[in-house]
Amino acid sequence: MKVFVARQPIFDKLKRVVAYELLFRSGFENFFSASDGDTASQTVMSGAVHIFGFAYLTRGKPAFINFTRSLLLSKLAFVLPPTQLVVELLETVKPDDEVLNACKELRRHGYLIALDDFVLRPGYEPLISVADIVKIDFLQVKGEERKKVSQSLARSKVRLLAEKVETMEDFREAVQLGYTYFQGFFFSKPEIVSGQEVPSHKLAYLRLIQELNQPELDFSAVESALKSDLSLSLKLLRYINSAAIGLRYPVTSLRQAMVLLGEQNFRRWALLALATSLLEDKPQELILTGVIRGRFCDLVCQRVGWRVLGVDPFLVGFLSVLDALLDQPLPQLLDELPIAPEIKDALLGRPTLLGLVHNLVIAYERADWERVSELIGKVGLPEGEVPLLYAEAVAWADMLFQQIPL
Repeated sequence: MKVFVARQPIFDKLKRVVAYELLFRSGFENFFSASDGDTASQTVMSGAVHIFGFAYLTRGKPAFINFTRSLLLSKLAFVLPPTQLVVELLETVKPDDEVLNACKELRRHGYLIALDDFVLRPGYEPLISVADIVKIDFLQVKGEERKKVSQSLARSKVRLLAEKVETMEDFREAVQLGYTYFQGFFFSKPEIVSGQEVPSHKLAYLRLIQELNQPELDFSAVESALKSDLSLSLKLLRYINSAAIGLRYPVTSLRQAMVLLGEQNFRRWALLALATSLLEDKPQELILTGVIRGRFCDLVCQRVGWRVLGVDPFLVGFLSVLDALLDQPLPQLLDELPIAPEIKDALLGRPTLLGLVHNLVIAYERADWERVSELIGKVGLPEGEVPLLYAEAVAWADMLFQQIPL
């Protein structure tokens, strides 16, 4: 059985990830089959539990999962413990007695109930009374209506979640209106400020990124750059001497550390360390997103047999978050960095081989299934491979974060 699952992070006010929403499909058709949508929903969720396992898909955090009325009444939620699942009722679920009783039973067992795409409607007060979280679609609810919704729910005990938050302005507005949770891609978009320059210490990191993107690594130049930043030097030595590497003797030389890691592994460690140093007030999820994208691009290219001489597909996905890290337009940053033309073309959305792979991972993480289906045909990847490669990329990224003490 083919099961497609994408995940989207849910943040708190401090931009820390507190949960993920998992979005499922049984294929690239609509979520519900025309003949029996509820059976399809049950099959997809049950299959996803056994095929993927939620533990590493959500990094141990709760998963928001959409429930239809029939799926709710089937008690399939009890497949997962309450620490792993938030039952998210679709907007089509009406608050009849059976639904309300099912919600109350779930809450007695410790489950949280969320209402998806909530709109103020008469007769839905009983459903609000059994809900813990109410999700407001910021693309649909705008202007004064946002304020009206937050004020109307202020007297209840529910927590508000702003979804489809696409800009930092939306995020700040939601915070001011009293929202507790936030979902959307505001964290992965640059907040462009007119006339803003990249700080000098970040320019030094960019110069090191330049060195890391050369076809042949100049160990002397990289070692010199590392020595100019004590924190990066310490991170490298801490990593090479960690239990994850498992050396029998301590390493105290930066050059020796680079050689022992090997060129590709060192490039990836250094990029991750640099990106983490650039974070400042950014959520760590931004780096995790870049790593997942990079690994996915790498795996897809391996699977279809694409090789671009002197270009690491990992860099395409990883560098896709560079504009959000530095709050500068990506074309401007790419003009300033001597990155391989193939990588630049891919990041700028041009229809090259790497560009197609890059667009594929972006569409997949956004659960844009129609676009994913279109790109899979162009890439020549078997349809059933996509979710497995994505899940493998997530697991690999999680392992990398655990191994590297940044």
